[in-house]
Amino acid sequence: MRNHFIVCIMSLLLGSCVSVKLPGGKVTSAKDVTFTAPPSPFQEIKADSSDKAWLSGKTGNTISFLSECGGGADPSLEQLEVDSLGAINKVKVLQSDETMFNGRAARQSTAQGQIDGVSVQMALLVFKKNGCNYTLSYGGVAKQFSVEEDVFEKFKQSFKAP
Repeated sequence: MRNHFIVCIMSLLLGSCVSVKLPGGKVTSAKDVTFTAPPSPFQEIKADSSDKAWLSGKTGNTISFLSECGGGADPSLEQLEVDSLGAINKVKVLQSDETMFNGRAARQSTAQGQIDGVSVQMALLVFKKNGCNYTLSYGGVAKQFSVEEDVFEKFKQSFKAP
C-alpha cells in the first residue's frame, strides 16, 4: 500500500512537467539525445508527461527528462522552472541558481512542498538548446529525497542534448 501511494505521488510529480501547448507550431521531442539510464533499483516506467522516466523500487523516487522542440513559445528558464513545479502545493524553492549545462545557460533548482498532504522534494535542471527546451527532474517523498540524489547527479553528467 505504501509503495502504491509513493508511485501515485511520483506520477503527480512527473505530471508537473507537462507544458501548455500554445498555438504557433507543432511541438516534438528532441532527437539524438544521449544519456546513461539510472541503474537498479531504478526501472524505466511509461509516463506520458516525459520522454523517459525511471522509478526507484527502493524509495519510490523518480528521475525523468522532458524535451520540447518547435512550437511558437519561447519561455524563459524561470518560466520552465515555475511550470515544472506547478503540481506541488505550498511550494518553497530552496535553491535556484544560474549555471552552464551542455554549453548553454541553465537553471538548477531544488524545491519542497506537498502533494495530497505528503511532503515532497524535487530537483530540476532546465535549459534550452537548438530550438528545444529540456527539463531534467528528480523527485520523491522528502524523507527519501537525499537517498538517491547522487544517481540524479550521475544521470545529469551523462545527459547530452544535440
